[in-house]
Amino acid sequence: MNRLKFTLNSDQLELLLAFEIAKGLSHLAELMAKDPSVISRNLQKIAEDFPVLIKVKGRWEITPLGLQINQQTRSYLEDQKKIILKAIEQKKPKSLLFNESSILIIINAQNGLFDDTQEDRNNSEAEANIARLLHVWRSKNRKIIHVKHVSDNPKSIFFKGSTGGNFLKIAEPVADEVVIEKTKSSAFADTDLIKILNKESCTNLILVGFTANECIDATAKDAMALGFDTFVSSDATATFDLRDSTGKLVKADRIHKLTLLNINAFSAKVMTTNEILSTP
Repeated sequence: MNRLKFTLNSDQLELLLAFEIAKGLSHLAELMAKDPSVISRNLQKIAEDFPVLIKVKGRWEITPLGLQINQQTRSYLEDQKKIILKAIEQKKPKSLLFNESSILIIINAQNGLFDDTQEDRNNSEAEANIARLLHVWRSKNRKIIHVKHVSDNPKSIFFKGSTGGNFLKIAEPVADEVVIEKTKSSAFADTDLIKILNKESCTNLILVGFTANECIDATAKDAMALGFDTFVSSDATATFDLRDSTGKLVKADRIHKLTLLNINAFSAKVMTTNEILSTP
């Protein structure tokens, strides 16, 4: 069986479409992002092989057959675009807000991260976006889990019972919202989180909080390994400046962007707060 192929190739079809709307050779070359001499040769080649172009008084003109071919090409491209967009739409994650199995997990939203001893951070809107997500999740009676980092070391910013270990005002648990204490980076490590999620028949996790490059990243990796569909809010997380092995300062914004890039590539879908709250 012979392989099907276009009579005019795709480049020739695109050139013929552009020719119909172009205002002269220079404009056509601009539309095709090619040198005018290349365009001229390509037009000559098309005219030699197919009766879709003809020269009249030294100027190329499109023939009735060329117009018919263009009409068919446009129709084909429109149909192709519709099919592809439909497939993309079907692959988009369903609304996280109205999915009862979607659980919001707030990690390390605690005072200790924001005292005067910490390096500068990025994303000053993180707390406001966490508050937005909390408000909407509560209004829809969706499940919320608060994860608190704790330490027995009195010098730790998360020392048990200290002000630093307390939740930020905007992220304090209410009513029967679950609180989990952890001592390691991942919210799954040595905690009952997996048991709680399985009991709730959870499939989707939305991770927010601090910091993106440590606890969010570690939790997202474990969630992926456990088979959960995991989402991270890019603007409801933040990162702090760090120093490399030579003492050189690396700014938080750069660390945050690279961390989210890595998370999105290997562990979880990274979305904005608006995207998480929007419906399909």
